[in-house]
Amino acid sequence: MAWVNYKINNWLLITTENCLYKSGQNYIIEPRITKLLAFLAKHQGIVFTRDELIENVWDGAVVSEQVVTQSIFELRKTLKKMDEDHWIVTIPKRGYKLDIDVQQIYVDPNTGFKLEEFHSSHEHTNDTASHASFPAGPMTRAFNETSKEAPSTTITSSNNVKWNHWFFDICILTMLLITLVFISWSNEKITPPTTILNPRLINIELTQQSSTNQLYSIAKIINNALFKSTNYISSFSEQPNAGKTLSLYVNQQHQLHIELFNNISKTVMLQQNLHLDSNNSYLIIDGFLNKLIQALNYNHQQIQNHITLTNPTILYGYLELPSVINNDGQTNINYIKKISKLIKLSPKNSYLLAQRYLAYATILTINNKVTSMPILMNYGKVLVKSITSNQQFVSSEIYDALALNDLYQGNLTAAEHYLSQAALQSQQNTALRYILLGKLSELTHKRQQANEYYSMAMYLSPSQETLQLCQKLVFISEINTAEITPPH
Repeated sequence: MAWVNYKINNWLLITTENCLYKSGQNYIIEPRITKLLAFLAKHQGIVFTRDELIENVWDGAVVSEQVVTQSIFELRKTLKKMDEDHWIVTIPKRGYKLDIDVQQIYVDPNTGFKLEEFHSSHEHTNDTASHASFPAGPMTRAFNETSKEAPSTTITSSNNVKWNHWFFDICILTMLLITLVFISWSNEKITPPTTILNPRLINIELTQQSSTNQLYSIAKIINNALFKSTNYISSFSEQPNAGKTLSLYVNQQHQLHIELFNNISKTVMLQQNLHLDSNNSYLIIDGFLNKLIQALNYNHQQIQNHITLTNPTILYGYLELPSVINNDGQTNINYIKKISKLIKLSPKNSYLLAQRYLAYATILTINNKVTSMPILMNYGKVLVKSITSNQQFVSSEIYDALALNDLYQGNLTAAEHYLSQAALQSQQNTALRYILLGKLSELTHKRQQANEYYSMAMYLSPSQETLQLCQKLVFISEINTAEITPPH
């Protein structure tokens, strides 16, 4: 019985080896994922519900719909690495389908040849045999004697043809096996060992519409909350050894879909759809953060200080702010303009003032705008005044801004005090706080310690922006870039 492979958009799905192959690229997938993809490929363009997939792919086994959801998630994750994440299409309230060109390739299990090639070789053999026979007729005695010898010659010729074909097939099969062994040996040489996953490391992925301001702002809030309230390390840069993945995207109902997936146990730990507006943004996000931290099996009691902006209208406006650094790595001065408008609605809000100060310091550092320092100093004065005139909660981000303001002014003792206060409010230091600690260490002649702080900052946020802040924030650092930049 022939087996079936599938050519899907120039990729070859080899069903017997559980892999997707193209031009030297080889992605190994689990057998159940292979079976799922093969079934969708066989019925390309047809929408299947979860129940139908359970019936056909899992052969009607008693499994939950969540198993199908997890399998689709894992399949999409592999396809994303191949830049083919558009293959699988979700049809709302119906199911899934494979929406890409598919060609079925039947392979003979004995020779490894495509079935049509296998048949054509045998058709050629049969034609040769049929043309070799020669009918005898009532001729002269001499011709009859010749015709008596003809069957022997014909049989010998036919046998030679058959042996030639068998010999040819054996040679081709041997060459094929040698090729497969060589490919297998080559893959073993270049394939790195299986990565050990870190259960405390979380990849934050903006899988769809990642450029939207609201989606990115919520991701940053989640990132900060994890640093404050847990010992988990979260990163926007893909970490291949991450034990968990937190995906954020906007679904078909225009709701924010958030899913926490455990890459070790292959299970969905938390899944929620959030509908945000200017009236419920604070309650919805804060409630989700509590559920997220609890889902991580962290010893956590529900608290209400994950988000410093408790005014729903101000928070919703904050979520709509653009990013300080664009996708192309360029600074965005429009952020300062928009957050300044938001500050006019709440002029004494220390959190907004701190965020504006930190953002402007980042922009000046990356753009080398020393001439704009008076504006930054003025932002710092307004921030300090808001702290002294208001009895309000001072978050770790505000302490970071105050420490940076004192570093610019050379007040090292005050800067150290603010950084220690920020550390008291967080389980871990953020990348920015490690940079500030590095600057303080350099100013107190602790260069080795400074390099370690910069290395931690680059580990938590491996980006060109982080590297430039390590090098140029407040002053030009005398650091060895090779020592603080993690290998790729």
